[in-house]
Amino acid sequence: MTAGATCVTCGNPLAEAVAGRRYCSNACRQRAYRERTSARDETAAPVSPLPAPLDSFVGRREELAALARHDGDRLVSLVGPAGAGKTRLALQHVSRRADQTWWTALAPASDAVQAIHAAVGAHPVPQHSARDAVVAEVERHRRPLLVLDNCEHLLADVAGVVAELLARCPRLRVLVTSREPLRLAGERVFAVGELDLPPADADLAEALRHDAVALFRDRAASVDRSFEVDASNVADVVAVCRSLDGMPLAIELAARRITVLSPADVLARLGDRLALLTGPRAADDRHRTLRTAIGWSYDLLTEDEQAASRRLAVLGVPFDLGVASAVCGVPDALELLSSLEQKSLLVVDRVGGHTTFRQLESVRLYCHERAIAYGDISLVADRVVEWVCSLVEPEISSFFPSPPVVLRLDRNVGLLALAATRTAETGDWSRHALAIVAMAWTSTPRGPRGAPTELLHRALSQHLPPEYRSVLAVLAAMHHRTRGGWHATRRFAEESLAIERADGRRPGTTARALEVLASAEAHTGDPSAAWRLFDEAATLLHDPDDKLARAILLNSYGWTLLQHGFADRAAPLVREALTLIRLAGLPHMLNPVLHTAGAIALARKDHAEAVEVFREGLEVGSEHPLDQYYDLEGLALGLLGVGSDDERALSLLTAAALVRTRYDFRAEPYWQALLDDAREVCRDRLSAARLRAAESTGERMSLAQAISYALTAQPLADTGGVVSARELHVATLVAEGLTNRQIGQRLGISPHTVARHVTHARSKLGLRSRAQLAVWAGRQTPEGS
Repeated sequence: MTAGATCVTCGNPLAEAVAGRRYCSNACRQRAYRERTSARDETAAPVSPLPAPLDSFVGRREELAALARHDGDRLVSLVGPAGAGKTRLALQHVSRRADQTWWTALAPASDAVQAIHAAVGAHPVPQHSARDAVVAEVERHRRPLLVLDNCEHLLADVAGVVAELLARCPRLRVLVTSREPLRLAGERVFAVGELDLPPADADLAEALRHDAVALFRDRAASVDRSFEVDASNVADVVAVCRSLDGMPLAIELAARRITVLSPADVLARLGDRLALLTGPRAADDRHRTLRTAIGWSYDLLTEDEQAASRRLAVLGVPFDLGVASAVCGVPDALELLSSLEQKSLLVVDRVGGHTTFRQLESVRLYCHERAIAYGDISLVADRVVEWVCSLVEPEISSFFPSPPVVLRLDRNVGLLALAATRTAETGDWSRHALAIVAMAWTSTPRGPRGAPTELLHRALSQHLPPEYRSVLAVLAAMHHRTRGGWHATRRFAEESLAIERADGRRPGTTARALEVLASAEAHTGDPSAAWRLFDEAATLLHDPDDKLARAILLNSYGWTLLQHGFADRAAPLVREALTLIRLAGLPHMLNPVLHTAGAIALARKDHAEAVEVFREGLEVGSEHPLDQYYDLEGLALGLLGVGSDDERALSLLTAAALVRTRYDFRAEPYWQALLDDAREVCRDRLSAARLRAAESTGERMSLAQAISYALTAQPLADTGGVVSARELHVATLVAEGLTNRQIGQRLGISPHTVARHVTHARSKLGLRSRAQLAVWAGRQTPEGS
């Protein structure tokens, strides 16, 4: 025992002295702990409270769940563009925590260390720095979290202090919100982008399941309690949310205009959104208007980054690295694009192994304003013209341009109109011709391959170099061939061939003129002369390396022979064409050849083979869906021949007919006769109700929906008894082509209730679309009704 040992709390002598013992009882130990805690709390400086939002938090369920899964990560950065909702997401995440949390609002700060020092309530430490004081305060807590909100304007300073704090405070975790990451080791970056968006054609029930529409509804109702998203305005609300790229700030600002504008009015004014979208007086200055929110990011860019943002905004469409390099006037724009993407001013899209870039539309409009102010519009247009011509000019003497060039133009097809407009404005008709050639070579998922008729004819009315006039003339001939204008096809093909025979140095273009003229001759003149022209063209294409050109020629030859009743002569030509394209490794070019092969199978009454061939054509032609209406028709003919699914066949025929009507694509007499016969077969086999339902389905489907429907492996199954009597009644009226409002009027219920019945019926039946529900309902109608 050690003499004089006493309890440090009560002063009573300790019964025995054991090394390290300081208290006579547990009661004294607990009292000492309470006194220490009380003293520390009395002297602690006040710490920053979490901000208190004035409105509700909507959506972001997946993001919150992902953040919760990474709650143990020491450095997490929420990164996204202006108005993406980074601060609200961070606040929603940390508000669920029970540990010590400090919130540091850096937007008004000019010194990161001092802002953090004030936020954590650190005590000054004599002869030590502010960073040392922060470390001392952080180390007092068992599981502390430091939130640094809006770091982009102090990025280097924030990165330095965060790196030091994490190194010195092993229990500390840091959550950052910024428009670009800190780029520190161990940083986990969460991209905060657009809210979940519904498809453009979403019905009411589907639209309301998406966060963007839910946010619009919530914020609109907060300023106008009578507002509701319903069947009458859902299409406009969806269009507003999609036009605003699902950005929360923009949607909130748009929704607040509901007090004086309908959703349709808001949509109509979004072209001037930077003036339209302003916020309430109490809002953060950076978020008072959409313009200031974007301007905050733009002003933080370097001069080169600002110039790139302005010039890329002039394009108005997605672009690839090569286009960006040309427009920005640099050999390689990779570093520029990478920096802008890191700063949330570019979006990267990766499809099919190809990378493109785009600006959010609101960002683009802001930068476009700056481009006008800086005089960048003409500069960008001239650079786009140079880029287009550099791709097209080396290819104009070929039978068919090389596929990589066509794919490159396809992926940047939105730039071609800009090049054509610019060259017409400046009277640069030679380069204008090249821009029109580029348009004739390309297609988009929403538009047909080829240049508009008026542009082709206008270009040909100008004085042009002979080689440019020849390629334009043959392209004009091909344009009229697709539309059944055989006499115009002959005239333009003869003009091109005359130029080529006079020159004699361009076998590729000569063979192309011969091929188009041969098809015109077969339909308007002497078929035997057509076969001689085809043979002459084949002789010119003797180079074994030009597999694609020979395949295209042989396919055209075979298709023309088939239309004149020579299926057996056509078959070996088309087989060789298929072999050549497969050897060339160009699956996307198989589509037209597979169509001819399928048509030969139909002519030979081998309907099962035809079905398989046309299915393959639909599968491989997905990059250019507007080339596929022929395959929809061919598959329908095969299905009717097999007798497996008459309703599907009629729906596909109807959908394809709408494409032909919209773009004035006329079927050859041979093919049109097959289509007419097929419709007669449908009329004979189907009841009136099923006939109407199948045609209604085809009329309402988009081309993409029709292709998806065509490739469905089995007909829709009858699930009798699953749906209720009212749901079946509603589905039957859908099959008649009635809208939700018309159905509601007939049944005495609201359009919203009708939409709910449609959604429930689709869900129970496992159907993907309203069109499929119409087909199913048609099948429930008894024969003879």
